[in-house]
Amino acid sequence: MTLDRVTSRWYVPAVTPLPQLDRLLSNLWWTWDADARRLVESIDPSSWRACKGMVGDFLARVSRERWRRLRDHVDFNRGLDETLERLDAYVGAQDTWWNEHHADALPGGIAYFSMEFGLHEGLPIYSGGLGVLAGDHLKSASDLGLPFVAVGLFYREGYFHQSVDETGRQHEVYTARTPADVGLQRALGAGGQPLEVFVPLYDRYVRCEVWKANVGRIPLYLLDTDVAGNRDEDRWLTKRLYGGDPHNRIGQEMLLGVGGLRTLRGVGCQPDVMHLNEGHTAFVVLERLREELAAGSTRDEAWAEVRRSTVFTTHTPVPAGHDRFWYELVDNALGRFVHQIGLYPGEVMDLGRVQPGHDEEHLCMTVLALKGSRAANGVSHKHGEVSRDMWRELDGTGTPTIGHITNGVHAPSWVGPSMQDLLDRHLGPAWRRELPDGRLFGRVFDIPGRDVWEAHNEQKRRLVEFVATRTGERIPADALVIGFARRFATYKRGDMVLSHPERLAELMGDPERPVVLLYAGKAHPRDEHGKSIIRNVVNAAGRHDLHGHVLFIEDYDIGVGRALVQGVDLWLNNPRRPLEASGTSGQKVSMNGGLNCSTLDGWWIEGFAQEPRAGWAVGSPEPSEDVARGDAEDTDALYKTLIEEVVPTFWRRDGDGLPSEWVERMTAAIAVCLPAFNTDRMVADYVTAAYLAR
Repeated sequence: MTLDRVTSRWYVPAVTPLPQLDRLLSNLWWTWDADARRLVESIDPSSWRACKGMVGDFLARVSRERWRRLRDHVDFNRGLDETLERLDAYVGAQDTWWNEHHADALPGGIAYFSMEFGLHEGLPIYSGGLGVLAGDHLKSASDLGLPFVAVGLFYREGYFHQSVDETGRQHEVYTARTPADVGLQRALGAGGQPLEVFVPLYDRYVRCEVWKANVGRIPLYLLDTDVAGNRDEDRWLTKRLYGGDPHNRIGQEMLLGVGGLRTLRGVGCQPDVMHLNEGHTAFVVLERLREELAAGSTRDEAWAEVRRSTVFTTHTPVPAGHDRFWYELVDNALGRFVHQIGLYPGEVMDLGRVQPGHDEEHLCMTVLALKGSRAANGVSHKHGEVSRDMWRELDGTGTPTIGHITNGVHAPSWVGPSMQDLLDRHLGPAWRRELPDGRLFGRVFDIPGRDVWEAHNEQKRRLVEFVATRTGERIPADALVIGFARRFATYKRGDMVLSHPERLAELMGDPERPVVLLYAGKAHPRDEHGKSIIRNVVNAAGRHDLHGHVLFIEDYDIGVGRALVQGVDLWLNNPRRPLEASGTSGQKVSMNGGLNCSTLDGWWIEGFAQEPRAGWAVGSPEPSEDVARGDAEDTDALYKTLIEEVVPTFWRRDGDGLPSEWVERMTAAIAVCLPAFNTDRMVADYVTAAYLAR
């Protein structure tokens, strides 16, 4: 696989008076390099805060006078030149983890397909954890030097911006963006011309333009159907993420699977491995089958080759998270394409059925991906168990045994600047290169507790300022700050801690020991249960006895999440077991020295087992068979943990005013969770357990 790693650019349309800055902003590397981020934000801090990471908007806000001053600012230009030298050294480096361990493997490289990518708030083509995980996967694949390419869709209206009225009602606001607004450039085909691909859908072909973003060493290609010549309904296919009905959804998934693979062929990529991130991507399997049959393979040979080159990650144990399409829809949407493959619609349906030949069963995209892959995994140890049980009827039908690779997060993106500076001083900058094996991190225990506490409080002060800007409320800098931020899916029980407001008010009511609970999160536009949870949160925040102690931050995105995970003292997470596949936000908190308070599900089962000092486990390990009783038991357990353990530990101070036991826990969380739950380790696991395994 040939990647134009040095000269291809993440194009910023509002060209600045500083060509060197244009070159820096042409690669998303600057978003996860701490010094590069500081440099970009220093251009105009107030404009940066206002634009929420949208680079095109940011550059347009900078005044001519400010540009003039920067052009003549010796220190800024020296810093810019040094940053570009580091970018060039990064992109061109040969001493990568991949070259050290697997230099001659997979000459065609790895292609990664995902419905969403959460790389930065300035490129809003994600909704939640699946997308942020995909973005972190790309960043670590780049850091490790994997021969990697990624494919997704460019949603011009993204997910949605959230506004919440005084009654707590969520309103969805969609903002159209051009590729120029978010800094994308047209992808070029192998012949040097702007690339476009055509996808057979219903009774026609849909034309897709292809855009490109550079993610460090990795190109990310994004398909766009909002182009001249397409029907209105086809132009809508890439308008919104998760915004349409099943007719729209199957069209989006055809674009991603069929159009995505055709995009790679158009830029000259012949990957050895196709990594399908969740079932949305499963139509890659059908396009690969079409290619092999067109090349003259028999059906058995073609299917064997498809499976040999495909691996699959499933992300959810919630049944509604697995897309299913009925026969008439598949026949209408894929009929032309199925004919090109040389199959009958019923044969395609059977590829996505647990029980082939059962005409009432819909095509399940997860089943299609499992049948078309040689390796499959869940995203935590527990999720692997749950997934094997969930799809046990497929055992013995040629599908792979579902294993597990526990998720992680990209440490340079999520560890705050003060904590990174602390690690640099005590471990040296090499700690970032040691993330796959974690050899250095035992030395974290040697860092003085006072230094850990001060680094945390620096980040906490930034969170206090962020909350004041976003809500108008200034929380006490010395408060015990608890965070809860994620999608408001019902099983996550976002309002569980609010179910007894009088008990909560008593917990938070001591003016000498203030406690603040910060909320953020969105509900899917069609999820009325999730929206009701938001109303409960806003209503609780409006109670006189909780005023100033419960706050809701609107319009949750990567930027809001970053501020919270870097600054909170405690992270709250209480999903119904076993419905949390992983839950990576808690990992980000641990890396920043925050502690977790969570039911034993997803990654926290492993995290708590490795280091119980990293937080608290709420409730019993096994779920109750009675949902209502289980909710009540977990609520009581949560209050008991907060009242009897969390709050006293935080406020117990030694003679120097340091919460020594709490800081010991913080240090343990960093030392153990940072090396165990980062995406460099995760991607290295994918290399050995999936990409190279046969």
